[in-house]
Amino acid sequence: DMSAYLEIDNLSVIFKTRGTSFVAVRDVDVEVDKGEFVTIIGHSGCGKSTVLNVIAGLVPAAAGGAVLAGREIDGPSPERAVVFQNHSLLPWLTCYGNVYLAVERVFGASETKAQLKTRTLSALELVGLTHAKDKRPNEISGGMKQRVGIARALAMEPKVLLMDEPFGALDALTRANLQDSLMEIQSKTGSTVVMITHDV
Repeated sequence: DMSAYLEIDNLSVIFKTRGTSFVAVRDVDVEVDKGEFVTIIGHSGCGKSTVLNVIAGLVPAAAGGAVLAGREIDGPSPERAVVFQNHSLLPWLTCYGNVYLAVERVFGASETKAQLKTRTLSALELVGLTHAKDKRPNEISGGMKQRVGIARALAMEPKVLLMDEPFGALDALTRANLQDSLMEIQSKTGSTVVMITHDV
């Protein structure tokens, strides 16, 4: 069935270390439709991140592979944006600057500064952070940092948004709030999302 938007087909990944090889995942099949929100749940070390990293284009397949919108994945691309557990924001840039950097990378060649600015501001608005746009990461909470990470990823208008334990470092209350926000954002944007977590 080739109708799935994102298709992982018969995927195996093997890591070679010090002359031995370790099978991280074997024979994984996943199909995700456009606009679908799919969560891969499993205990630490079961290979969830490996599968996500294959979709991100960061880890090569030993067998099988992944196809997004009819094209085989063979390396990183802004069409597959990742939100990591540790927000990975640049500490010397404001929230606005962190999002703008990603927007400029993806759309800078084809759009005016004014258009890039509009994209950046609307992404921050989407995650409810307009008021914090001029703050630096060390001036905002962990939950807000993750919102900036989500804004940055969504601002790239990716074909699929990949989330690697995006709420793993947050307290339970912040996590619950952010999960609700994320579902709201996803229903607004219609984004295709693949998220991994061990938190049922």
